Amino acid sequence: MNIFFFILIVASSVQIAGYALVDVILIALFLFLISLQGSLKIRIDWVLVFCIYMIFQTFRGMYVLEDIRMIYWILFFTVVYFSYQYLIELQIQSKLDTEFVKKIFNYCRVYFVIYGLLPILFINPDDFQGIYWAGSSAAFIIVIPFLCSHFILFERSGYSLSALRFPSLLLYLAVTVIHYSRIGMYLLFIYFLYLAYKTLAFNIKKLFLIFSFFIISFFVLDLTRNVYYIDAPAVGTTEISQINSLIDDDASIEEIETDLNRFLMTISVYEKFISSPKEFLIGSGWYTSRYTLKPYEQEVFNRYGLDTKHIANNKPMQVTSFASIVSDTGVIGLLFLFYFFIKSTIQILQSGSKEKSLLIGFLFINWLFYLIGNSFVSIIGFLLIFPSGIIVCLSRAKFLNEVKK
Repeated sequence: MNIFFFILIVASSVQIAGYALVDVILIALFLFLISLQGSLKIRIDWVLVFCIYMIFQTFRGMYVLEDIRMIYWILFFTVVYFSYQYLIELQIQSKLDTEFVKKIFNYCRVYFVIYGLLPILFINPDDFQGIYWAGSSAAFIIVIPFLCSHFILFERSGYSLSALRFPSLLLYLAVTVIHYSRIGMYLLFIYFLYLAYKTLAFNIKKLFLIFSFFIISFFVLDLTRNVYYIDAPAVGTTEISQINSLIDDDASIEEIETDLNRFLMTISVYEKFISSPKEFLIGSGWYTSRYTLKPYEQEVFNRYGLDTKHIANNKPMQVTSFASIVSDTGVIGLLFLFYFFIKSTIQILQSGSKEKSLLIGFLFINWLFYLIGNSFVSIIGFLLIFPSGIIVCLSRAKFLNEVKK
């Protein structure tokens, strides 16, 4: 179990020439070894149907793009399915306990340490993101298991301040600022509000300490960022810029253009979606939206009088998870995601977990990641939303003893 979750989390964003090969190959090897012991079974369920459908869409994409490298996705979805089956086996064998939650949390910490240290090797994030590491909008999906496991440990300890693990939260804060992740800041702010709400009912002193930590951290983070970037702004300006961008008062031109591109991409997806019955039903084939969306996006940009230079070239577009599912797999793929979300929500509610409101909230936050980045390039991107997936596993973790601080 240790090896599986370590690879699943720590290697989730590692890429080779833009492909997430490391986690796929290592997890495939791990699953193959345990299958020799008869520890994996094939169960007929909707996740199996989904993975078969995605393999079918991979063959369609291979035909459309005339690219033999698409065979990688056949391996990918095969590994996704058997990873899901491995999670089910852990639940059947009742191996989800306090130590499981701690391991998820600790592996997430290792992940953020590595992500935070990467700028030491690459001064410019553009030199490694999208080449050796996933882009920040996809890389920060690890915040979901990180904060879920953090709160479970905190809540089950009786809201003990020592169990709040301030250094770990500071580590995550530092990484969000180092990589200018607005989604990371959004989620952290929401999480602190949730902590404040839960702590207020428990101890007003702890509420004060949590907010003091949050405010002081802004100034510490700017100093942290100066360690990595020589041309970093003066102390305080980074945080002010981040806050301003959150409330849309003084967002940079680049940020505005990025948000506009994502919004117009959604319009382009819709227009492609309704362009024909075939596109509506089954899309154009997995991983084809990087090219098949270009004429629709160019038309949308021309309609609003915007520059289309980034579309007119022969390079593939960067698409979001939402664009990939809708454009590549049609309404059938979208219905699968809706079903998985509803099924997972029901499973969390039935788990009896004290943290079910937070876990369902983070399950919903997956959809936010689908709109801003492509988290479906990693195995964990699917396992977070699958029924009996990572979030459901956390809700089913049994705490036979009080969590040690």
